[in-house]
Amino acid sequence: MSRRFIKVAIWMITLLAAAYQLSAATALPLTDLTGLTLAKLPVMQRGDVRIVPLAPISNWGGFETSMDRGRYMVQSLKCLTIIEPRNNFVEVNGTFVQMASAAELWDGSLWLPLVNLDELFPTTIELGDSADTVRMLGILDSASGVVRPMTDLAQSADWRFGKVILDPGHGGKDPGGHGLVALLEKDLVLDIARRAESALQKEGIEVVMTRRDDSFLTLAQRTRLANAEAGDLFLSIHCNSNDDPRVAGAECYILQSARSDWAEKVAKDENKSVTFERDGEQAKYEDMSEDNFILMTMATSQYLLDSERWAGVLLDEVKNRTGIQGRAVDQAGFYVLMGAAMPAVLFECGYLSNPDDARLLGSERGRQLIGEAIAASVLKMKFEMEAAAR
Repeated sequence: MSRRFIKVAIWMITLLAAAYQLSAATALPLTDLTGLTLAKLPVMQRGDVRIVPLAPISNWGGFETSMDRGRYMVQSLKCLTIIEPRNNFVEVNGTFVQMASAAELWDGSLWLPLVNLDELFPTTIELGDSADTVRMLGILDSASGVVRPMTDLAQSADWRFGKVILDPGHGGKDPGGHGLVALLEKDLVLDIARRAESALQKEGIEVVMTRRDDSFLTLAQRTRLANAEAGDLFLSIHCNSNDDPRVAGAECYILQSARSDWAEKVAKDENKSVTFERDGEQAKYEDMSEDNFILMTMATSQYLLDSERWAGVLLDEVKNRTGIQGRAVDQAGFYVLMGAAMPAVLFECGYLSNPDDARLLGSERGRQLIGEAIAASVLKMKFEMEAAAR
């Protein structure tokens, strides 16, 4: 038995153990004082300690966050909480609180021990019995500086879809793939994203673009922007290519360990974008241990079903509107999806190396149809997600 086989077997056992450990509580309700669920908090197990992301709590509580020498300055109602990643101690209005575990930072998302939330934000958060729920006492009105009870928000009791993040892949010094008749991936996906944005805006859907011009962003910057904007869906848009011009079709991927050589190759090709990043940023991925990869997939596991559902809906819409055949939804370790605190999909619109796909992608009508297919898939997900939240 080879060492490589043993290493892979150990890695798979670790992954299964981590998934089992997480399955006991993948999410907890964030509620108002009446028990109305405002959002679901993803939960990860770190030893004996459960940790949750600050972002959704901050959004509902109206917290204002700034940075000072690597520390997070979180202003809630009459309370200033100073948090430093990898530090067990937090300063709350001048008094130090020792947390059950250190604050952890993944791609811009700060995760904190669940059991300490009411100590960290005493004026706005209350834990339920056995810390099985997190209750918001109110929401901070930044304009007046006063708190409004959550019961004042009855008119928005049902969860509503907020915004979608569209990420045109590559850009700037990173051209992406090359195709027939001088097609460049970075230009095509930007145009498709713009067309999808226009179609969504006509339906009243807010859209945030990671880039609007031929600029370069690191893979981590794209995910951090999505989290900072508190998006409800994240779509990274790409085009594929292959040495065999007969290979064609649209593809959708979600973030999990690759289960096929094909998916692994696609991820490897897209992850080459890190070669355009600074040495320190490249090292972040090159030095990624198996344990870290497991943690990153755990961080997004709450959204796995929605991600897979969206990927399937998108492939169906593209096929119905353009005739491009879609492969089955697949999965692999795409860096750009790591850490996204929302359902996230990487979409390959077609193959620039295939004459039929290239003809469609190279035409304005083709890109318009793909953009409309993206918009239609978002609208379907909006309807399903809002219905599930009732």
